[in-house]
Amino acid sequence: MKLAKFPLKVWLLLIFMAIIKIAVATSINLGNDEVYYWTYALKLQWNYFDHPPLVAWLIRASTLNLSQHYELTVRLGAIISSSICTLIIFRIGTLLNNQRVGWYATLLYSSSFYCSIIAGTFILPDSPQMVFWLWAVYLLLKINRSIAAGEKNLRDWCWFGMMVGLALLCKVHSVFLLLAMALLILFKHPRLIGYIGIYIAVSIACIFFLPVLLWNFHHGFITYSYHSERVNIFHTGINVLSFLREISGEIFYNNPINFALVWVAVLSPGYNQNRLQQQEKQILLFCAIPLMLTLIVLSLFRDTLPHWSGPAYASLIPLAALKLEQWSKARIRLWIGISAGCFFIVITTGLLVINYYPGIFSANKDNLSFGKGDPTLDLYGWKETGKIIDSVYQNENQAGKKRIKTIIITKWFPAAHLDFYVCHGTALETYGMGDTRDLHQYVFSNQDKHKPRYGEDAAYILPSNLFDEAVLEKIKKGYAHCYPPIAVPIYRNGAICKYILIFRLENYQGKL
Repeated sequence: MKLAKFPLKVWLLLIFMAIIKIAVATSINLGNDEVYYWTYALKLQWNYFDHPPLVAWLIRASTLNLSQHYELTVRLGAIISSSICTLIIFRIGTLLNNQRVGWYATLLYSSSFYCSIIAGTFILPDSPQMVFWLWAVYLLLKINRSIAAGEKNLRDWCWFGMMVGLALLCKVHSVFLLLAMALLILFKHPRLIGYIGIYIAVSIACIFFLPVLLWNFHHGFITYSYHSERVNIFHTGINVLSFLREISGEIFYNNPINFALVWVAVLSPGYNQNRLQQQEKQILLFCAIPLMLTLIVLSLFRDTLPHWSGPAYASLIPLAALKLEQWSKARIRLWIGISAGCFFIVITTGLLVINYYPGIFSANKDNLSFGKGDPTLDLYGWKETGKIIDSVYQNENQAGKKRIKTIIITKWFPAAHLDFYVCHGTALETYGMGDTRDLHQYVFSNQDKHKPRYGEDAAYILPSNLFDEAVLEKIKKGYAHCYPPIAVPIYRNGAICKYILIFRLENYQGKL
């Protein structure tokens, strides 16, 4: 893709959206998943408990080898990735018809909460995955055009294999791209089933993914045993609530207006489309529908996360743009305007609520579990938490108490928040005790940390909205004494939103 071929308005849109994303990235704390993926970057590997490694590599690069310890630098890779995706989506729209369709596609892509915020501002494995996913979709369209012109274009097949391989290094469900390729060959070009380029592409993808498989081989395929449990539909009944969450989440995450436009485009007859455009519509469906259907079926039995379907919906945005091309200019401006308006209203409201809502969205006002059930607290108060714990830590050291080295954690959240906002600025470090399915990557990071020794003191620290009495009782069994907590309030717009609970654990007995 030559940069000179993009119109000025596309670059202006990129700059405008980058400013919006930077404003979001700097105004709220890192979320549970984001700080957890930051811990991946502390020690680069070929795979991690939950995901392949590329998100860790991206964070390591965007933080300049972890030297820049800010929310923005952790999220910078997502913002850059989203900008690249916008250029790719423009090229896909242009390839389908013309630059006007490409422009509509960029506007719809930019107003998608998944594309611009969830994967485009917050740092997730989806952030780099979207670059390689959309690039692979673009290459499939180019390959189809080459076939239509009587060419085989081995180079594009090789590039496609590389993009799939890189996407697989982000998230395993990128394998649906290979399924899209198989459907293209099977239903549109079966005579090419023996063409060597197809097998070269698959081989390249497999070579890229080979280190992930080798890592899992040496670790008992723990990633796949974990994910297989998340998607196992056997021995479970119909889960209506999960299904409704999946559908409503897909509608909201992709912007309700975009969601409607996508399905209008998918379900509309192919009037005014030539044979090549009809084929290209089918290719985009091959890239999207199998993943969508898989998640819908899974959600009937298991809890799913709506953002898993994000790449599928992003693949269909050019179809929505192609449908807009058939409408009047006034109608196009209306629907794109409503989509953009919905985006900015929700983002502005979300930032104001997270940072300035006085108090909590929870009926739980008990000090030990104050704020329990309020999802906004995952993104608020962590900088203050770091300052509070550092102050308590320094005061206890000055008072001559036995020095604490370790914060005991039992789950990957809020452990990762403590690592980023607390441990980075002190001599403290987290140590995981508990079930592997609660600790996730901390099972492996424990190997590089100080293991609690008999007679040592430690601390158990967590926000009140995550307090669990049963977990505390388990921790108490490992220590001779657990002091009542120091409960320090965190304020939001003048009202208490949660407490930071600091339990001092005395004299480890080696029982955990």
